[in-house]
Amino acid sequence: PGIGLNEDDWEKSTQYLLDFKGLLILDADALNRISKSNLGPKFFLERKYETWITPHDNEFMRLFPEIECTNKVELAIKAAKEFDINILLKGANSVIANNENAWQLFGTDSETARAGLGDLLSGFIGGCSAIDLSYLGDNIKTESLAKYVFLHSFAASKCKKGSNASSIGDRLSKLMRKTKTRLMS
Repeated sequence: PGIGLNEDDWEKSTQYLLDFKGLLILDADALNRISKSNLGPKFFLERKYETWITPHDNEFMRLFPEIECTNKVELAIKAAKEFDINILLKGANSVIANNENAWQLFGTDSETARAGLGDLLSGFIGGCSAIDLSYLGDNIKTESLAKYVFLHSFAASKCKKGSNASSIGDRLSKLMRKTKTRLMS
C-alpha cells in the first residue's frame, strides 16, 4: 500500500514479483497497478507461488471486471479459482477465499471497513504471516489469512474509544501479547 501508481515502475518490477518464491501479499496501489498493467489479472496466472490479495470492492472490480456474480462470496470464490490466488475481499462482511473454500465474517464493526484501516490490516497480515512462515516453512494456508482477518476484526470490536488505526493497532498489540503469553505457558 502507498507506493503510488507509477506504471513504468511496475512494469520494471513485474518479473521480479513473478519470480519471487515466497508469499506475496498485495494490497491497494499494487492491485491498482496490476489492473492497469500490460498483464492485468493474468499476472496472477503467470505467478506460480503463493499469492494473497486484499482488495476492497472497487479494487476487486478494477482487477477482475469480467467476473460477474450476485454476491461477494461468489465473486471471491470465482476469482480465487480462476487465478489460483487467495483473496480477502474487504468490506463490512469480509470474505476470504481460495480455490477450495470461503469464509465470511458476520457481525463485524462496519467502521473497520473504511479508508486507512486496510493498510493496518495488510501490515498485520504481513507480520503474522512472517511469524507463521518462520514456524511452518512454506506451508502457510488460507486458514491463516482468515485467522488474521478475524483477529483484526475482533480487536476492532474491542475498541471502546472508536475504531481508528491507532486504537485497533493498540488493541491488536495487546491481543497478540496475550496470545503469545498463553502459547508460551
